[in-house]
Amino acid sequence: MPRRIKRLSGSIGALCFYLFFCLQHVHAQVKVSGMVADGDNRTGLPGVTIINKSTRSGTITNESGRFSIDAMPGDSLEFSMLSYYGKILPVPATSMFINVYLSRRVFGLQQVNIRAKDYHQDSMSVRDEYRKYFNYHKPGALDVLKTLPSNPITALTYLVPSKARKRKEHFQEQLVYWEKEKFIDHRYNPELVERMTKLNGNDLDTFMHRYRPGYQFIMDATEYDLMLYIKQSFEQYKLEKTMPAKKEEEN
Repeated sequence: MPRRIKRLSGSIGALCFYLFFCLQHVHAQVKVSGMVADGDNRTGLPGVTIINKSTRSGTITNESGRFSIDAMPGDSLEFSMLSYYGKILPVPATSMFINVYLSRRVFGLQQVNIRAKDYHQDSMSVRDEYRKYFNYHKPGALDVLKTLPSNPITALTYLVPSKARKRKEHFQEQLVYWEKEKFIDHRYNPELVERMTKLNGNDLDTFMHRYRPGYQFIMDATEYDLMLYIKQSFEQYKLEKTMPAKKEEEN
């Protein structure tokens, strides 16, 4: 009986120390937020990956290029995106808003072969680089029961709310979201839409944004389905453009 009490006391003591350490760690953290933009035109860049090189936690910029991440003063944040030079910045001592500008990679014609972008290769590269986030599994009751006999401290930490776990879950959601968005871009691309509608410039951008299909449709659609969708959407687009003119004539 005394041995069990000693073991229990030791486990409780270790858990209290763990909680105290976590509280101290959270208190020392700072929030770094801001926008990542193209270094030439200063427009926000969506889908930029931001990794804390010390903790390997991360986030991704939203549609307008904005981001927010918690870190410890002195940590290093790595900003990276395909076709851009990466950048590493130190975390300041206090929370602050920063603008980060990335420069485009310029490839000479003699350095690379001009060929169509391989979406699947890019996707596999991203999944390989961030495998632990794509494969992250949120601990549940079964994990607690499996871990409890061999490692009670680890099992108990699964029951305690953790900012690190929440960051992993959020980062995983963002990675999956942007993977889906890039797959839509891969199939519903400007070259295909321009070829079928003869639109260009602002008209092409407006049409593609207004009639952008959802991920599930893109997953299920054949090439014929997608081209038929673009054709029908273009007919609707032309009809909508003539409606204001007709209303003006009637007035």
